[in-house]
Amino acid sequence: MHRKMLKMVEFTGLYPLAVLSDYIVYPSPGPSPLDFLPYAESGKPNPGAFRLGPTPGLAKLEGVQSMQWAVDLMKQGLNPARHIKGSDAVLDEGE
Repeated sequence: MHRKMLKMVEFTGLYPLAVLSDYIVYPSPGPSPLDFLPYAESGKPNPGAFRLGPTPGLAKLEGVQSMQWAVDLMKQGLNPARHIKGSDAVLDEGE
């Protein structure tokens, strides 16, 4: 996963906003993760970067939230990656 995060920086210039075990939160210029995933001129995904899909080795989309949602959580000292899967972003007291 670390190698793929480094490749994403090389291809897109974007760093993750939050990381938690197997969750990564990236900023996207559009409402879909497909808006920031890097593709080659041929239209195929760049090798070494994250690709979406159900098979092993591919990333699974767990949730999409607004940038304001992530900023609000980070202002509270919380990790958005911990809450990206839930639609209501319930905050745990133990964080």
